[in-house]
Formats: sequence, structure tokens, C-alpha cells
Amino acid sequence: MYYAIIETTFGHIGLVHEGTKQAGVERIILPSSKSQVVKHILSLFPKAVPRQPQIIEPLTDLLVDYFEGKPVKFPLDFLNLTICYPFQIKVIKAEWSIPYGKVATYSWIAKKIGSNAYRAVGNALARNPFPIIIPCHRAIRSDMALGGFQGGLQMKQKLLELEGVQFDAEGHVLRDYIIH
Repeated sequence: MYYAIIETTFGHIGLVHEGTKQAGVERIILPSSKSQVVKHILSLFPKAVPRQPQIIEPLTDLLVDYFEGKPVKFPLDFLNLTICYPFQIKVIKAEWSIPYGKVATYSWIAKKIGSNAYRAVGNALARNPFPIIIPCHRAIRSDMALGGFQGGLQMKQKLLELEGVQFDAEGHVLRDYIIH
């Protein structure tokens, strides 16, 4: 297992990769300091070594573009989705379909996959191994509040603002940005 550390405008982001096949990305670590990202990676993958395989360079370029505020649609074919459970894969694919600069409610995502289990959707997204690429920051509560995010609510809001999403004075997403 290998990892790459990518410097972005939000901090360093970690990318853990199997190294030999395109669909080998196992984990994305949200931006932080370089030392914190490396520490997090090694806590999950103790035998991982630093190396950026050439096969993932297009993905690392897209991540840099994203954090520079460029609208990016990440391809799914870099991700090893076999590490996810079946319900989570459905949720991830529905979440992936939410466009840059838009948000959707947990209940909308549940309905999109033929379920009423919006809390299970939230749990699946809380365990999303591929944040940013699978834009779990675009999932919000039905009352337009942010809900949860593995990187914290401040980072969730910053990511949405990077995409042009606007908020009211109480920190709720404006309805103009929701998809139906």
C-alpha cells in the first residue's frame, strides 16, 4: 500500500493507493497539516509507504484543481469501491451524482436509491472512505442545516463556499442550491 500527500489551498490531503491498478484508491484523508495527514494514514495503514504512482497523477491533478475552486467531476474509476458495503455503494453513487455547487438532503439521497432510511444514508456517508471525490459535504439536513461531516462542520461549510454555495445568517444553506 502506498500513499501520496498532495498540497492544496486547504492544506495537505492524503491519498492511499494500492499502487498497481487504476481502481486502487483505498482512502482519501481530508486536508490538514502534512504531519497530521501522514499520522492518520499510518494509523489506518501501518505498512503504507510514501509513493505517488503515475497511474493516479490525473486524480491528484483534479484534486489540486478542485481546491483551487475549479468545478471538477471526479471519475469513479479510480476508487476501489469493493471496500464499501452494498448499501454504502448505492449511497456513494447517488452522492456522486450531486453537481458541483449544489446540495441534496439525506432524505433525497435515500429516495434516489429507493429507500426511506435517511439516517442510514447519513451513517454511510459518515464512513465515506473517499471524501471530496465522493462529495459527502454536499449532503445536508432537510431543514437546510449542514448536518455532520467527518472533517467537521467548519470544513464542510468552507468546501461548499468554495463551490459557490451561500448560507443565511444562521448558517443554513440557501434553498437556491438544493436539487430536487
